Amino acid sequence: MNISNQVQIIYIPAWVRVLIFILMFFSITVCAFLFYRALLDGDKPDWIAAGAYLLSVVFPILLIVIVVAGSSFGEKSIIKRTEKILVQTIPYHLQFIPEEERSFVNFRNFRKSPKTVDGQLAEIKVFHSLGRCYADYIITTPFEGRVLKLNLRVEMNVKRANINVWFSLSRLETLMRQEGFDGDMRSFLSAKFRHSLDIEDLQSTAKPQETRANIAYSFNKSFLSRIVDGEEYLVVVATTSLPEDTVWNPSERVFFAQDLMFMIRSFMQERPEIFEASTANHA
Repeated sequence: MNISNQVQIIYIPAWVRVLIFILMFFSITVCAFLFYRALLDGDKPDWIAAGAYLLSVVFPILLIVIVVAGSSFGEKSIIKRTEKILVQTIPYHLQFIPEEERSFVNFRNFRKSPKTVDGQLAEIKVFHSLGRCYADYIITTPFEGRVLKLNLRVEMNVKRANINVWFSLSRLETLMRQEGFDGDMRSFLSAKFRHSLDIEDLQSTAKPQETRANIAYSFNKSFLSRIVDGEEYLVVVATTSLPEDTVWNPSERVFFAQDLMFMIRSFMQERPEIFEASTANHA
């Protein structure tokens, strides 16, 4: 890890940033007042010296003390930044899973991208316990007059991520009966998500130099069974390696979250009937 990475990994909490801003504002205000009074009266050279001393010596030392005292380093910093990805970055980007209604504007009149209305955003519920490197999400999204619901778990292990997509076992069994499918559930799911899985397989089998900047998920051939909130799920696990600076590099964090959003959107839009939520469940 180079010096740049060591600096990036330092986690500065919000209260420290706010306190630094307040102290900067206060110090600059005091210095400006001293300079102003000294220039206005013309006979207070000591005020100018005091203002310069405060600005050049005391203030930088005070900032260093505050940052060092309030910041997190090493393992604690990594844990804090991992939690930020799980509870802020990922949910923020997952809410953009639904396609929004398009309203075109002539290029010459286009000044600023409008904000997506709330009704066209996915509802993201998050479950996370302090210090843990994983989080669960319930994604509820509108799709062509229907409501889709997907359970998701993301496990972040610094240089590796596991994505758990939960499929309702009762829902799968119902669809298999309706379609007269008599094979196993893996074959059923593989057939249903051919487009999405083909894309991930293509990325995971690409040459190393072609995937250095890509997230390439490898789907486990074995499924997990899990009972959550009284309902049984079939869990499909996808694993990918991550750049070693993902936890503290903003561009890598956003890239991971956006790529995850596109993958989940692909799954939900390819076979929405599998994720269709009943009115009772949605309520």
